[in-house]
Amino acid sequence: MTEKDIICYLGLVNRRLFIVTHSGIDWKPEYGPELECIDREIADMRLIIEREHRLRHG
Repeated sequence: MTEKDIICYLGLVNRRLFIVTHSGIDWKPEYGPELECIDREIADMRLIIEREHRLRHG
């Protein structure tokens, strides 16, 4: 992963954490599509992370 990829990944995780922690009992349905998009992007990036981990550690 490049530095740009890592920064993007951390930004996605940070935004997701913000939405989840600040919604709580005041959950706003308008965050649903954004969370779905974030989850897809994180899942895609996770595949890259796992592939690189296998390459480095066998």
